[in-house]
Amino acid sequence: MNLLLTDATAQDIQLELIRRHQYNAFDGRKVAAALLQHRDLWQAVMMDRLCFSNPGQLPRVGLIKLRDLPANDWNVDTLYMLTPDVASARQLEEIAETEEWAGEVRVHDDADEVMRALGTGQTGQAIVSIWWD
Repeated sequence: MNLLLTDATAQDIQLELIRRHQYNAFDGRKVAAALLQHRDLWQAVMMDRLCFSNPGQLPRVGLIKLRDLPANDWNVDTLYMLTPDVASARQLEEIAETEEWAGEVRVHDDADEVMRALGTGQTGQAIVSIWWD
């Protein structure tokens, strides 16, 4: 499906950024296709790079993406998938491993940790993160 950017949702844009990204062992086309194939297992997905807070100043190593945009490089290394429940998170973990997405997979299913990361959340949600070196 080809959408105009003006018609795309924020989630559509995130999926397109994932699809376009290729870095070391990360294959964006493969991962995006699998995510769409298993759309029932997640509520939202995004790819990012962690940064370190530096209150009142620029974030430490937090603007690498900004630095690399002039070269058309979306410099990210971690995929985050919000799931409605732990069972869905475990299924995504298994898919990532079975389909050899080649990243380091973690399921975050501690309710307090998930709530802190999201700022709030629905009971039972989990997050799957996959990091590529």
